[in-house]
Amino acid sequence: MAQNNLAEAVPLTAEPQQRPNIEQPQRQAQPVSDPTPSGKRLPFSKFEKCLMTVCGLVLALLMVSVVSTKIAMSNTVHDLQSINNSVTTYQNRNTNAQQEINELQSRSRLDKIAKKQGLTLENDRIRNVNK
Repeated sequence: MAQNNLAEAVPLTAEPQQRPNIEQPQRQAQPVSDPTPSGKRLPFSKFEKCLMTVCGLVLALLMVSVVSTKIAMSNTVHDLQSINNSVTTYQNRNTNAQQEINELQSRSRLDKIAKKQGLTLENDRIRNVNK
């Protein structure tokens, strides 16, 4: 069975094997010493100071850029709303003008104007031309 790379089945015993009692060594409490005295702090190195300054400047730059982007986006939304309002106004004007054109071209209106002018309508001579 060792040749087929499979684990061998180990028969389970009813009682686990007992180990002889080995005494564990007791750990003794060691006083914890503070690596730095409580009154003294380690000074920052020049590199750490420069790194903190650069990080602070980058953070401030990012905050300013976020605020300016929000303002620009707000202005763009305002411009978009203004353009949408003007488009709606022009669409309404076009609709009103189209309705007025249709009223002026109506058959009954043209017949009234023809009768006022003393003109008569001969249906035999009328041709409808569509594009």
